[in-house]
Amino acid sequence: MPRNFPNCLKIAHQIGDRRVEKVLCAIFEREKRAYEDAEKFYTEMLEEVEARREYRHRLIVELMKLENDYVLDECLAVLRAAEQEDFAEMSRLIQMSHGAVLRANEKGRMVKKLRKLN
Repeated sequence: MPRNFPNCLKIAHQIGDRRVEKVLCAIFEREKRAYEDAEKFYTEMLEEVEARREYRHRLIVELMKLENDYVLDECLAVLRAAEQEDFAEMSRLIQMSHGAVLRANEKGRMVKKLRKLN
């Protein structure tokens, strides 16, 4: 590998092999692991938001059973708005998790192709 590719040389030194296929394979494996870790992170965040939303929903149901007055109605409106924000955040996290899975699969396909070259 030529010297004017310092990043590739650094990776080649780390893996102990200067062949281009091996360096590319190492790069794609690292990216795949990073996307898999991101997907796990998004899934954990999604579970936390879902738990928060369920708790908030139970509060809303309990408060709706009480007698209505101005203060209670205002609090219910705030809780319902927060619940809608949680739904939006859950949707965003699902999309981010799905995107991370797709990118990890793409990197995995590249790793398989590069390994076939060896």
